[in-house]
Amino acid sequence: MNTKRAALTVLSIALKIVVTAVVILGIIRLGGMAFDYGHSVFQEEAVDEEPGRSITVSIEDGTDVQAVAKLLEDKGLVNDWKLFYIQVKVSKYAKKLEAGTYTLTTAMKPREMMAVMSGVDPAEEE
Repeated sequence: MNTKRAALTVLSIALKIVVTAVVILGIIRLGGMAFDYGHSVFQEEAVDEEPGRSITVSIEDGTDVQAVAKLLEDKGLVNDWKLFYIQVKVSKYAKKLEAGTYTLTTAMKPREMMAVMSGVDPAEEE
């Protein structure tokens, strides 16, 4: 009987160690993914190198930021609409995007596109 109890105790401890290790590794992995995504939000990159391709986009009055972000991804101006959406939301342009027709390039960084769509000269922003 004591042997059986000892074996169950050892098995229970081993199982707790395995579960704890899996949880810790999961937290580390998720933390790394969160860091990488957060880094992407603030480390802006253009889709292409200079000079890039010129693309015209039209934003209608009342279009929300999510729709603008999806449009830019569909046109090939950004790689990830969700990332662009977050970049807009944490920028000073969050409520400043204006309706209109804009010529953007794939060599523009997201912040430069936001400036143009807000009626600001991107050269003034640097």
